[in-house]
Amino acid sequence: MKFKTNFKKNVTKVALALPLLTLAACASYNASPLNSLSYMIKQKKVNSNNENVHAVAHALDAHECKIYLDRDVIAQGYQPVQIFIQNDSDNHYTFSPNQIDLPCSDQKQVADKVHTNTVGRAVGYGVGALFVWPLAIPAVVDGVKSSEANKQLDSDFYSKTAKTVTVGPHSSMNKLIFVPTSEYRSDFNITLLDMKSNESKTFQVSA
Repeated sequence: MKFKTNFKKNVTKVALALPLLTLAACASYNASPLNSLSYMIKQKKVNSNNENVHAVAHALDAHECKIYLDRDVIAQGYQPVQIFIQNDSDNHYTFSPNQIDLPCSDQKQVADKVHTNTVGRAVGYGVGALFVWPLAIPAVVDGVKSSEANKQLDSDFYSKTAKTVTVGPHSSMNKLIFVPTSEYRSDFNITLLDMKSNESKTFQVSA
């Protein structure tokens, strides 16, 4: 009798502890701000002939994807490339992803690929809750957390992705483009347009 009582108590303790353990594994999104590539610009300046506008690029690896995007987008078929432009001149330049000779995928398309599967996770917890009722708690919480994580991911991907912008005098731009891995190449050109003279300035970069 005592054995059965202790057994029931232990089962109850395990059942109550399960939600705490599973809540720790709830969906989340934790990405760091993009690192500056100013150190690459400094090297460019050393090797340039008094140029006052510079462009550099860096292809993120899987580890860097986890740091800056909290997802391995390379595994989903997209190579993220960081573009850093430093304008030390007195002129305004227009930058556009369309003026990069690489195909740039829409950030929403990339984000959708790495979304947390909210329905799948909820179903997984729900099945477990049929047998262990406390799992119904993390099922609800994880569904909400998963939805929030996807919204945070969408917002962060949008803010970090390059768009058509003006790079003003003595300022910089630090953004990402997403290139299909099947079409990616490390050497490519970036073209800026001088807004005053309407002349283009093309940079050969290597990521």
